[in-house]
Amino acid sequence: AHRLVFVQDIPLPSGLGAVSPGQKDPLAPGVEQQFDHFDFQTLDPGTHRLFIAHTGPSPDLLNLAHIKFDLKTDGHIAVFDTNQDKLIARIPIPQVAGIVDAPDLHKVYAADAEESIVYSIDVKTLKFKPIELGDDEGPDAVGYDPVEHKIFVSDVGTPADPKKTLNAARTNQNVAVIDALTDTLITKINIGNLPKLPRELAPTTQPGNVPTFGYDVGHNKYDDVLHRVFVTTQILHNADDPNPVALPPPGTGELVSIDAVTNTIADRLVLPVTCSTPHGMAIDTQQEVAFIACTDFDSDRNLVENLLRVDLKSMKVIPTDPMKTRLAGGADIVLIDQRFHVLFVGCKGGISVFDEKAGEFHKLGDYVLGKGTHTIAIDEETQYLYLPLNTGGRPTLRIVKYNPNGI
Repeated sequence: AHRLVFVQDIPLPSGLGAVSPGQKDPLAPGVEQQFDHFDFQTLDPGTHRLFIAHTGPSPDLLNLAHIKFDLKTDGHIAVFDTNQDKLIARIPIPQVAGIVDAPDLHKVYAADAEESIVYSIDVKTLKFKPIELGDDEGPDAVGYDPVEHKIFVSDVGTPADPKKTLNAARTNQNVAVIDALTDTLITKINIGNLPKLPRELAPTTQPGNVPTFGYDVGHNKYDDVLHRVFVTTQILHNADDPNPVALPPPGTGELVSIDAVTNTIADRLVLPVTCSTPHGMAIDTQQEVAFIACTDFDSDRNLVENLLRVDLKSMKVIPTDPMKTRLAGGADIVLIDQRFHVLFVGCKGGISVFDEKAGEFHKLGDYVLGKGTHTIAIDEETQYLYLPLNTGGRPTLRIVKYNPNGI
C-alpha cells in the first residue's frame, strides 16, 4: 500500500464572489477562477474545525488580465468540520494568507495580505474583528505563543506603488506582535533594516551596511522550550530586475531568533549557500531542531530545493547532503506529525515525506496527490491530511490518510 492513501474529495465554493456562479448557497460547489489560490490552514482541536485560507485570485494578476472583481469577495476562509466531513461555513475575509489557531483562547487569527489586517476570529461563533497593522505591511505567515499569549506575524511588505517599483519599503518588512488577550498591536520588530552579517555578500545602502532591498520575511514558529520565535529570512534582490528568474545573492538566507518576552532579536544564523530563500519551517521541540524548506533552484549553481536542519540550542546547521533531502518542486508549508515523528513538506509538485526521529532522519519519498499541493494540514488523531487544491477546474478539499506501513 502507498504511504499516503486517497480518502475522498470534498467540493469547495469558488474563490471569487459571495456565492459560486449560478448558485444561491454560499457553500455550494464552485468552479476554479483564473489565478485562484489556497494558502495556510489551521485545525482547532476543540471544535474539530479546519480553517482553510481560500485566498482567491491575486488582485494584481486580475488587473493585468483586465478581469473585473470585487476585493471584498475575492477569497474567504472555508470552515470544514473534520468530524462530519462537511463544509459548515465560509467567513467573508478576503485575500487571507497566514492563519493560526490559539486553542486556549478559542480564537483563530487570519492575515488579510491585501489590506494589511489581522483578524481575530471566535472559533465557535465565527464572528471576527480586525487588528490593523498599517499600510503596505503585507502580512503572510502567522504564529502563536501560548505562554505570552502573543501572535507573531511575518510582514513581507508590499510595494506602495507597483507602477513605480515592485520593491517593498524596508520599513514594511517586519514581524508584527499582537497581544492575543486584548487583540491589539504591541509592536513591530523590523527585519528590513538589519545590517548584513559578515559572511553575507549583497549590495548595501549606507550608512548601516543594510541590504539595499531589505529582506524577505518567511514563516515564523514559536518554540515553547526555548521561549523563542524563529523566523526564516532572505536578503532580497531587486524586484524590478527584468530577469524573471533572478535569484537572491548566494549565502544570504538566515534563521532569526526572537525573544518572545522582550520582542527583540536575540540571534541570527547565516544559512549555507545550499539554502536559498528559506521559507517554510517546522520545529521539533523534543529534539530542538528546526526543519527549513530551502525553495530556490538553479542548475548552473547545483542548487536544489531541499530540507535543511538547524540545532536550535547551538544555532548551528546540522550537516546534510541537500541531494538526499531534495524536495518536490515549489516547496512551501512544513508540518510534523509528532505522534509518528513524520515530517511533511507541502510542495506544488507533491508531498515530500521524511522520517524525522532523532538519529534516524531520512527521506521516505515524494507523493503526487494532485496539482498544487503546497498547503497541508494534519489531524494527528486520525492521520488525515487535508490538501485544498483545484482539480478538474473545481476547488476541492482532498483528504488523504498517512499509512505508517506504506511505501
